[in-house]
Amino acid sequence: MYLVFDVGATYVKYAWMTLEGSIEEKGKIPTRNKKNEGINDFLLSLTEIYEKYKGKDVIEGIAVGLPGQVDVENGIVYGGGGIRYMHNVPLRDLLSERCDNVKVSIENDGKCAALAEVWMGNAKDVETACVLVFGTGIGGGIIKDGKIHRGKRMLAGELSFIVENMTREDLARIQCSEDMSMYDAIEQMPFMWSAHAATGSVCYWLAKKKGLEAGDVTGEEIYRWARSGDKDSEEALEDMYFSIAKQCCNLYVAFDPEVILIGGGISAEPAFIEGIQRYVNKLKGLSIIYKEISIDVCKYRNDSNLLGALYNFKQIYNV
Repeated sequence: MYLVFDVGATYVKYAWMTLEGSIEEKGKIPTRNKKNEGINDFLLSLTEIYEKYKGKDVIEGIAVGLPGQVDVENGIVYGGGGIRYMHNVPLRDLLSERCDNVKVSIENDGKCAALAEVWMGNAKDVETACVLVFGTGIGGGIIKDGKIHRGKRMLAGELSFIVENMTREDLARIQCSEDMSMYDAIEQMPFMWSAHAATGSVCYWLAKKKGLEAGDVTGEEIYRWARSGDKDSEEALEDMYFSIAKQCCNLYVAFDPEVILIGGGISAEPAFIEGIQRYVNKLKGLSIIYKEISIDVCKYRNDSNLLGALYNFKQIYNV
């Protein structure tokens, strides 16, 4: 059996899984990510889950998906995304040492979502694909020759950082986002793709427009409002669809993938994919070069990072 973690800035999901990807049990705990918490607190929370399961059966391995630039071969995390203390951390070895030296693998969460599609999803039978995952930010993975393309600096697929609609005036006043909160980064750098196409950002801007607290609006609420005729919600969704469609076209001409897969929790809403496809179809009119662009939904959503993390383990340790 295998213990698999999907680490986010707010929650850590965990699953007790077979090597074939069957989830026998799963749950979640809050991520130890408060101002006074650090890597030792984080490791303690994971080892507590390990201790819970190690008496049930032999744990053959631990697989982890998490934010940041992940050096898969050396087991080191850089950047850490929304988990600020997770920078230059040899997470694989630290976790293994605390868990009876069980084998551990780590991989970026967006790339895990892509790996799930390669393993048993809608990228299973293709050589090239782009996987886009929409949530708090925009993650994803580039599939090349049926495998994850990480790039020289493990940055391939870090799509939140695509620059869009930036002016020279923006450049003159730019601030580094590393020490900002998510909402401050959205305000200070609205020209980043994630600042207006990530689900979290769309929720933030609509909450601000309606005079609500930033965390009080969800994607589900935006769709409910839109269906009831709320014009602000309708416009926010249309802007999101159009922005994603444009970047799908950009990725298509830059990489020429066989398919572009759209994932994240919001992709469970049929209108989301339909809206993106509608604008892609309109953009096809710009040139024959876009004629064969193919957009589809990811097969796996909430469990994709867990499945992909386990598949990463299988690849690394050849099991």
